[in-house]
Amino acid sequence: MAGKSNDKFYKTVVFAEDMTDAMLEKALSTARDAFQLQVTAEKTFSTIAEFVRRNMEKEYGRGWNCVVGSSFGAYVTHEIKTYVYFSVAAGVSVLVWRT
Repeated sequence: MAGKSNDKFYKTVVFAEDMTDAMLEKALSTARDAFQLQVTAEKTFSTIAEFVRRNMEKEYGRGWNCVVGSSFGAYVTHEIKTYVYFSVAAGVSVLVWRT
């Protein structure tokens, strides 16, 4: 039951993507899981990014990158069908891509 209430707290908004549907769902669900980790305030974004990156590598192989934050700019080169930029929690964006 706790998971259902947490699902209502997180509102996923995809801003840009170039991924298969299965890969996109994996990235989004992994990020939602990462936001529920128990971490210290100083390490929140880096811990979430590491969790997402490791899970994507576990599922799809090496070469994944992830940036999480409330304010960042990025210009990245990515493999075809391996890019997504989205938000899971208000004011926090996630960028995931594979090189």
